[in-house]
This record gives sequence, C-alpha cells and structure tokens, in this order.
Amino acid sequence: MNTISPTPNAKPAGVSAPMAWLGTDVGKDAFEAALYRALPAGQYWKAQDIPVKQFTRTKAGVLKCLAWLKAQEPPAGSVEDAAPETRVVMEATGKYSRELAEWFIKLAPAMSPAIINPRLTKNFTQSLGVFTRTDRADARSLARYGAERRPVAYEPAAREIATLRDMTRYRQTLIEERTAERNRAAEGSVSPEVRKIQKRRLEHIERDIAKIEKAIKAHVDSDTVLAADVARLQTIPGVGPLTAQVVLGEMGDLRRFNRARQATAFVGLIPTCHDSGTSVHKKSHVSKSGSPHVRRILYLSAMAAIRGNNELADVYKRLYEAGKPPLVAIVAVMRKLLVLMRALLVHEQNYQSDYVKNRRTTCG
Repeated sequence: MNTISPTPNAKPAGVSAPMAWLGTDVGKDAFEAALYRALPAGQYWKAQDIPVKQFTRTKAGVLKCLAWLKAQEPPAGSVEDAAPETRVVMEATGKYSRELAEWFIKLAPAMSPAIINPRLTKNFTQSLGVFTRTDRADARSLARYGAERRPVAYEPAAREIATLRDMTRYRQTLIEERTAERNRAAEGSVSPEVRKIQKRRLEHIERDIAKIEKAIKAHVDSDTVLAADVARLQTIPGVGPLTAQVVLGEMGDLRRFNRARQATAFVGLIPTCHDSGTSVHKKSHVSKSGSPHVRRILYLSAMAAIRGNNELADVYKRLYEAGKPPLVAIVAVMRKLLVLMRALLVHEQNYQSDYVKNRRTTCG
C-alpha cells in the first residue's frame, strides 16, 4: 500500500474541489474528529499526518469543531485553491451518535453526517493493517472509510417514530427485568424478607409494563397515519399490535424502502453463503447485520402465524416438507412477514387470503 505524505499539487482548471471526510469517534462526553482530504488515485495520507482534535459532545463542541475545520482550509491563493466539500462519518453508538449527527445537521446541513455499522469499520480498519485501537486512531480510520466508501447520509427519525421506538424498547427492558425477577423467585429463598421484596418488585414491574403499554397505545392513537399503519399491519396473520409498533418504531415508514430487499437487508434477514472452490460449502445463514429488536418480534410473530391456517403456515409447511430445517423455514416466514408489511403500506391495502398470489397475478 502506498502510504505517502503528499505535496499538494495545483488543481487542473475546471476540476471541482474533492470531497473531504471528517471521521468522528463518539464517546459519552467527547468526540475525536479527524479530517481526511482526498488524494490522487493510489496515494494515501500517513495516519500521523491526518489532523485530529478532541471536542466536547455538545452543540458548543460541534460549533468549535466547525471553527477548527474552517481553520484547516487552505489559504486564499494557495495551490490547493479551494476548500473541499466536507462530510461527516461516525459509528453507531446509540443515543450518542444520533445526537451528534443531529447537531451537525442543524448547524451544518451540507455535511450530511453518516452513521454506520461498527462491524463495517472494524473490518475496514483491519484490512488496512491497523490494529492500534485508540480514539484518535479510530477517528482517522473512520475518516478514511468515509473517503473510500462514501456512505449514505443519516436520516433522523420523525419525532413520533423516535418516541415510539423509545417506548417499545423500554417495554422490552421491563419484560426482561420481569423474566429475571421471576427466575430468581422460582429458585426460592429461605428468607421471608427476600420473598416479600421479590413479590413487591414483581408487582411494581407489572404495573410499569401496564403503564408503558397504555402510553404506547395512546401515542399511536394520537397520530392518524401511525394509527392507520398499525391497524393495517395487524390484518396479517400472526401480527399483533406489539409487532406492528416495534417494526414501525425501529424501521420508520416502511414506504421509504424502494424495494422489499432493502427492508429485509435493513433488519439482517438477507441470506448469506460461503462457498469456495470444491471444498468450502458452509451452511447459508441470515446476515444479522440489522436491528435485533425487529428480528426478535418477527420471530415471535412467525411462530404465531405458522400455528394457524393461512398462507404463511403453508410457506412453513412447504419448506419443512422439502427438507429445510425448522429454523430456516421460520426465517423464511419472518422475511415474508416483513415483505407483506411493506407491500400493504405501499399499496394501501389490508391483508387478504392469497394476497401474495393475487399480487403476482395482477402484476403479470
């Protein structure tokens, strides 16, 4: 790999300034920002030559970062001639990365921040032969990832969707706490005081679950479009209100996916395979690169659907009788569920028996 510390060259007339990328390694209180400018093909900055600086993870910190970027621009009349367009890239770190991206969007919309899967940047960094993991090194690797991969811009969820997502995730947290407390209670305790506390905690968790479920329903009902979408999705076998709420809260408006495959890829339900030559033939599996929350709820819905007399149960039965393992058949039903959900919202129709077959006939 050609890693040089280049000397800037004069830009040919009529050629626009190249894009620069700001890699940001995001923490709870601060973020490291590294600026990577494009170079001629086959040339790369040495890591130590990529400027990097730390800022507080606040709006004020973003403003200071923007001022620092301005100071990095080439002086007027220099051979670089013009400052390149700059975009931002960061790894997904939950609330911390979403907040930082939204501050950049508000203060510098043209920077179009991108939020990417950490697994992608980890593999990219390893491919560069970089095994040092510090905040500064990660910021520099992220900046180069942006320059070479040019990821798509992050789209903040609408407020009603973000609120729904937070509430359904908190409900899941309470469900997990209830399960853990029930398991501890089932083990039994010789202490009467411990048993009393366990009983009180379980009762309190049960009340909180009831409250959050009531709040979720009220939130959905308060938005006409959201309420209509949740109701429409429930016409699919195996899909109840919770499934519809979780899917919409995690994925947003399913109509935004131009193709069904984009929706299944978003939640990690696309099949992957590993074949090489005549000797390597590993079993195919789903990528699991997307939202685990959606996969979990789709699994439960698929299990409910295959117990009935419907199209989805027929899909499972046909695959199982063809020799597919039960889990493979279940994943196929999960994928079919998500594809159906998107189709119903796109075509503004409720589910009916033989919906898929009729759609194929209609589409020729």
